[in-house]
Amino acid sequence: MMFPTLKRSMPYTKFVGWMFLATVLVAFGASAEASLPSQVHLKEVAVFGKVGRLYPRSVEALRFSPDGQFVSAITAGGSFFTWSLRTRRQVSFEAYETSFPRAAALSGNHRLAMAQGLDGGNWIQVFDTRDGKELHGLEGTQDSDLRAIALSGEGSLLAAIADKGPPWLWDLSRKPRVRKLRGAKGRLRVVAVSEDGTRTVAAGEDGFVYVWNSRTGRLLKTLRGGERSIVSVAVSADGRWVLAGSEDAQARLWDLRTGKQVWSMEEEAIPIGAVALSGDGTRAVTSGKELQLWDLQQGSVLAESSSGPSPVVLSADNAFIAAGGYDAMWLMDTRSGHRFEFSLNGQMDAIAALVVSPDGKRAASSSQSASVRLWDMAGGTAQELASGREQPPMAVAFSQDGRKLLSASRDGLVRLWDPREPSTGRTLVKLPPEPTVLVTSPAGPYAVLSGSDGALRLWNLEEEKEVRRYGEEGGPAYYPVVFSADGKRLFAAREEHGVDVWEVETGQQVKRLEPSGYEVTSFAASGEVVAAGTRDGHIQLWKAQTLEPLFRLSGHEYGIRTVSLSGDGKWVLSVGEDWTVRLWDAKTGAQQAALGPQSNYDLPASAVFEPGGQSFLVGDNAGVIHRFVFEGQ
Repeated sequence: MMFPTLKRSMPYTKFVGWMFLATVLVAFGASAEASLPSQVHLKEVAVFGKVGRLYPRSVEALRFSPDGQFVSAITAGGSFFTWSLRTRRQVSFEAYETSFPRAAALSGNHRLAMAQGLDGGNWIQVFDTRDGKELHGLEGTQDSDLRAIALSGEGSLLAAIADKGPPWLWDLSRKPRVRKLRGAKGRLRVVAVSEDGTRTVAAGEDGFVYVWNSRTGRLLKTLRGGERSIVSVAVSADGRWVLAGSEDAQARLWDLRTGKQVWSMEEEAIPIGAVALSGDGTRAVTSGKELQLWDLQQGSVLAESSSGPSPVVLSADNAFIAAGGYDAMWLMDTRSGHRFEFSLNGQMDAIAALVVSPDGKRAASSSQSASVRLWDMAGGTAQELASGREQPPMAVAFSQDGRKLLSASRDGLVRLWDPREPSTGRTLVKLPPEPTVLVTSPAGPYAVLSGSDGALRLWNLEEEKEVRRYGEEGGPAYYPVVFSADGKRLFAAREEHGVDVWEVETGQQVKRLEPSGYEVTSFAASGEVVAAGTRDGHIQLWKAQTLEPLFRLSGHEYGIRTVSLSGDGKWVLSVGEDWTVRLWDAKTGAQQAALGPQSNYDLPASAVFEPGGQSFLVGDNAGVIHRFVFEGQ
């Protein structure tokens, strides 16, 4: 017999980076081989849209939000991204215009500082990332390029070092005031400020670490770090502990109450290019040849990764490490060791959600540029329905009859359009904010909407009113949610709480499913099958009526971004955080094909089958949609 293959049929410059990965056939039972078709071809027949804005720059600074719900990154080019740790989805993007960028820093209360070099006036700008407003413009030294900057946790203090001269410390709590911190003898390379703002730390080429009282400007400690340059430094939230990494491949920890070195580690000839400390000083992250999380009290490694990116930051609960690189940010779950990649290319126009109308004539997509686009599938043209400085839409959906298009954004705003007259868009309802659930029934004029309050609301779209609720208000939020193909059941996932199944008409919960040890990230339903993609990269299939498990599909290296089922329930289509699109046989559980990019400029972000199940759409990170059809069946 012949294995299924992907066949290229038309060259296209915007899509030349995609390649067919080696076809993988995995048998999940004795019937797997017997039921496979003799040959399946996938043909790319259309490409819709123009390549969006791409931002290939290295990460300058990272920061977890104080509540542990989000992680943000700022790149050297001024691109600011925020992702939800729960959904692993990007929730905001902003492009900050800057000339001759040299350094950047983030605080825990939505402050962003960006420094420009001498050619840009040696100017430091401070912004509020919630609205993009510039709060301060600070002038640095006029005879030396700025090298590094740091912010305190609440953003009231900003420290900066230049290629020569002492550190500068600004008090931003009122009208900006600046002082020079005296006492350092060598050329400085790195700087940090404690979360509480009590200590400012700098280090550099002489191998010493200098610690100042931020309030008085007095030099408190001069710590010997080694014979080589210090290239990374971190200070605990309360200013008691200082961690430094050096070119001699060592990291050292000091207790500032005594000035004594209390811990050290040594790599194999690779400089410790980045370090991070937990708030209480009991955990440390070092990034050299390897990325390692340390228990400083026991001196043991709790988690590690084979590569050492820079910069690094540790979440307040020590559960996640965020690490930057070129074109990507990595998130590591310290409990499981799993790593997740977040691309920094084209994310402003990346297609986060993609749906097709029931008649197949239109598609709708949402992107991080806070836009909803309506696509004409015959002509390939797109109309932008919403854009600007609004919250990015997290979901889009067509009503069962295709006469309504809905979108839901992170702030809980649900909007409604008539696809035939898109200019008539209006607000349907305002829900509690993220995570916002939006899913429409395939068998009636209904939609389920939900915010962060734990209640699922069944809406009648014809009457535009709420008719029923599922779940308890005040409990953990549901995300994602899907109707069964007949519209009679509702499947809803909660983080670490499995999948709850309800009868739609009665509101009675009939069962709780446990797909795996990881949370569900995406749902799909078609025919007699319900599919759930999970954070650990698996896809679980159930029989929709009996809820009997069918298959657990394995192949993706990381979590599942989206999953889709063909209309006849025969095929499963998935997009993973490993940036591959995979096709599965829903009847046998066998993987049929895998499609992936060759570059960071056409990464698949979402995929969905069109009606009939003989074609599907793939949306990428540059805002482009690619259409594939089945041949030879």
